[in-house]
Amino acid sequence: MRFIKTVALIVLATLAVSVIPVRSQETDAQDAEMQKKLEYSKQILDGLVTEDFDKILKGAKSLNEFGKRKWIENDSLAYRTQNQVFWFTTGALVMAAEEKNIDSATLSYTQMTHSCVNCHKTLRRQ
Repeated sequence: MRFIKTVALIVLATLAVSVIPVRSQETDAQDAEMQKKLEYSKQILDGLVTEDFDKILKGAKSLNEFGKRKWIENDSLAYRTQNQVFWFTTGALVMAAEEKNIDSATLSYTQMTHSCVNCHKTLRRQ
């Protein structure tokens, strides 16, 4: 009886370990990239509330570079569309900061944030 309990315990432990998701280096790199994007977004928000156009411009340019490259392995039409919207809105944010237009910069930031939320919703559904 003790032998059966031991075998059952080993089988359960093996099954439990096999369902634990393993994070890949690629996933860790993507998480690090997302943290950078979040920091740039915070920098832009700080610039918006203080009308510091240099901060807005720096953060917007950094985020715009993210939109130009493929850094996630997802080639679906939905993802590509969201990435294009992100790239477009960060480009508009760069222009608004260069023109020192706080209203346009605020609108572009809001649109960019909306595109981020939509992209994450899209990725979670896939």
